[in-house]
Amino acid sequence: MSDTDYLQRLEALYQAFRDGRPRPDSLASWLSSACLLTHDSDPQALVALVRAKHEEIKAGVGWRSPTGALRWLYAAMLAQNDIPVERFLAARRALRDCLSWYERSKLYAGGSRAALMLCVGSSEDTPIEQFLEMRARLSPPWWRSNAAITDTYAAIHAARGDDPSEVLAQREAAEAVFRAHPRSRGHARDGGKMCALLKVDPQEAMARFEALDAAREIHKPLRRYGFRQRYVQWAIQGLSVEDALAIDAVRQALPRSTPTIADARTALAHLVHTAGRSGLQDGALSAMDAVIAAQTAMMVSVITASTVVTTASSSSNGSGA
Repeated sequence: MSDTDYLQRLEALYQAFRDGRPRPDSLASWLSSACLLTHDSDPQALVALVRAKHEEIKAGVGWRSPTGALRWLYAAMLAQNDIPVERFLAARRALRDCLSWYERSKLYAGGSRAALMLCVGSSEDTPIEQFLEMRARLSPPWWRSNAAITDTYAAIHAARGDDPSEVLAQREAAEAVFRAHPRSRGHARDGGKMCALLKVDPQEAMARFEALDAAREIHKPLRRYGFRQRYVQWAIQGLSVEDALAIDAVRQALPRSTPTIADARTALAHLVHTAGRSGLQDGALSAMDAVIAAQTAMMVSVITASTVVTTASSSSNGSGA
């Protein structure tokens, strides 16, 4: 399918989410739709399945994570990959049962993120013990720890059966390549993680990054919507300058109702353009992109709302000048 075909399917899925009840908010509707692009079911039937899975997740986790928009994304990813909700809930329980209270508290979202990635990334058994070993080996020092990132990467590596020592060696080799370049050294750790995840030659990724970075001087849209961290990630994913321009074209073609907060339009356009591309994105990586995009947008939304309230309050008290 072409980008145009995927855009049409995206809009059909979005409309199916908005037509029924219960329904996610606009951002979650768009991102959940993007998660379902390569599923061949009728949009109405597929969204009905997502709603059913959403209710199962709600019944299974109660007030605990995932909540809000993320719960809809989890339901969409489980539907896209034909994974029973019970398997996700069982993986989540197994993770929590394997750990003490203190260790369990270190899992991101109570183990929900790891359980999702383990289920999406492994078709049969859910490798809980391998994940815990991988997580222990990949955890950074406490001063730059991020449980959401660690759990996500560790779960995908564990689901694929990767060896922790090899993953660390691949990360270090890739980090050295990105750290040696003045334009990418600030994103060396991110580049190392993704190169190891996608098993990409860092030198080839660096050549693509240099091309993308140079293209910013020629193509105005790439200056407007692109930044170095994104181009490091896209280069590692195998995207070229032509892909970046195609993503911008998709971005421009998205309906006006698509949220712009935290550059969600670009994240959504990227998901549309890379949908179904063999060798570029597997289910777990698409899931990771969608979850991180949603999480970033929601964080910015909360911060923005808090700023507006604080500013309004200061102004009403006469202290805004």
